[in-house]
Amino acid sequence: MSSALFWRALLDFFLPPKCSLCGSPLDPPSGECPCPSCLSEIRFFSSPLCPRCGIGFSSPADQDHLCSRCLSGEWTFGKARALCPYEGRIMEAISRFKFGGVARLARPLGALLADYADPEFPFSAVDLIIPVPLHPRRLRERGFNQSLLLARQVGKRRSIPLNFTALHRTRQTQPQTQLSGAERRKNVRGAFEVRQAEVVGGKRILLVDDVFTTGATVQECASVLGEAGASEVHVLTLARVA
Repeated sequence: MSSALFWRALLDFFLPPKCSLCGSPLDPPSGECPCPSCLSEIRFFSSPLCPRCGIGFSSPADQDHLCSRCLSGEWTFGKARALCPYEGRIMEAISRFKFGGVARLARPLGALLADYADPEFPFSAVDLIIPVPLHPRRLRERGFNQSLLLARQVGKRRSIPLNFTALHRTRQTQPQTQLSGAERRKNVRGAFEVRQAEVVGGKRILLVDDVFTTGATVQECASVLGEAGASEVHVLTLARVA
């Protein structure tokens, strides 16, 4: 056994690796996080769902079909997908990650995003990944942009270039949590701009965020990216509020 493996084994013996989501020891110690127990508690979206925005439907007997918002032609992005509803274990993990400052959760949560497998979602056609940006003041308060950390994991694991400087948040918006859908749309209107049009021009972009609530934020981002010349903008998030 090499010295590196010896010290790794010794460290694992005295400080067994734990699942970053629930804190349980990983078995075996080299196992992946999230642990099987956490994964079993996460309800991932599956058919039937809307093939455009990815929202799930309640009846398992239905086939995939466009939802009312997609039928109305409301969205400026191409396709959107969320891994799961914003509930239970995933909601706890995102809250700890985003508001509790547990930045190490970026790796397991980003891995879940990178491993997303839907043949209808155009992962292979993406040229560039862009995270939803934070305002500099909010970034200083939080210490990191959770969307950037997630996007970095997706880019690394999918071998897709990442850019986090082209899209900027131009003003600090009111937290969206307590706002209605109409208020959210008004809140983010004009809050983003593209400062490097040459970076996004003609590109097929994957926009990454943590939670899709009403879609107001990703809609505004997709609009300004499209106006700057992006050929397509698709959206991928960890969770979606039903």
